[in-house]
Amino acid sequence: MMNSKYAARLMLLALGLILMLSIVAGAQPAARTNVREFFRGITGEWIGTCQQNTDGQQADDKYFHAIIREVTPDSFSTQFDYYRVDDKTGGLVKIGTSSVATCISADGTAKNRITGTGEVLVDNKPKKQQHDLTELLSYSNAGSLQAQGNGTLSVSGMPLGLGKNGKVRNDKSMWSLNNGVLCIKQNLNVAFRALFFTKSFNVTAIYTAQRGANVACLLNKPGMYGSGNGAGKHGE
Repeated sequence: MMNSKYAARLMLLALGLILMLSIVAGAQPAARTNVREFFRGITGEWIGTCQQNTDGQQADDKYFHAIIREVTPDSFSTQFDYYRVDDKTGGLVKIGTSSVATCISADGTAKNRITGTGEVLVDNKPKKQQHDLTELLSYSNAGSLQAQGNGTLSVSGMPLGLGKNGKVRNDKSMWSLNNGVLCIKQNLNVAFRALFFTKSFNVTAIYTAQRGANVACLLNKPGMYGSGNGAGKHGE
């Protein structure tokens, strides 16, 4: 027959296990709620700039208009339209789009599927590009979203077919919202293989946005939303 002390120990262990399981089970819905509430806090229309450099070389500023919608309580969609300044007219020319489908999992993480087309400048010549990335996002204690992922990027018109089947590796990004300013910082490595060699590039991009619908109003706005001359920016 089991003695009372042994039974008491088993009971305490069982209670401890139940308590640990309840804490873990309670943490998952909390994390899920945090990610959901973050996206709910940024739904709507945004306008901003994207500043990018590749291997330390700054590209021309690009501007964007984004619409973020809640599809279901656990899914959101984002549409980015990208623009650059036309050198001849000084107006904005649409150069690409990106669609982001976000699905929130029961464990509190979220997955982004990013697809789209656009334009990049290579030796000051426009080249068409296509991208397809997948990111896994998690909520941080600082109130931001951290993401890691990978995918593909193809650039047409490159010599020796160098731009085909580019692999995106070590994609890391952070989403934050502070004082009404939405900021997305992204770092990634893109590797292209042609014949018997591989060429890789390190890309850094910073998307900074304010609520609004008229992208053109950013052209003459100094500070974080661009210099007005189209200098200093990115491709998608």
